[in-house]
Amino acid sequence: MATVLREVPLQNGLTVRFLDHTRHYFGDFHLVRLEIACDIRLDAAHFDNATAFEEARRLLGDHVSYRRFVEQMGVPTSSTDDVKQQLMAHFMSHSLRYVSSHAFPARFVHSELERARGKRLKAPVFLVSGHD
Repeated sequence: MATVLREVPLQNGLTVRFLDHTRHYFGDFHLVRLEIACDIRLDAAHFDNATAFEEARRLLGDHVSYRRFVEQMGVPTSSTDDVKQQLMAHFMSHSLRYVSSHAFPARFVHSELERARGKRLKAPVFLVSGHD
């Protein structure tokens, strides 16, 4: 079970959560692993028309989840808290601007919709040949 380390409310209405998945793996060493997560509710305003919105809801559900993992291996017990803070600070200084933009929710929903459409199109196709 992951522990929530920090929640950051954004001006675009989203909340970014930092979840701790750190684990001990050998001797005094740990794998410091953080999940950076944000749930984005599908909104009709993200789409040109009701038909597109309904297709998205059918393929994606009521929301999509932004998830990224950052990690560092070989961290001594005494340094795990410092490394967690460094990983969060790195995301905050390099990626938070992108996630907090007002355009991000709609862009991310549309990219997940394209991914879902692609998975649907890549379903196995079985060809039946008339030759024995």
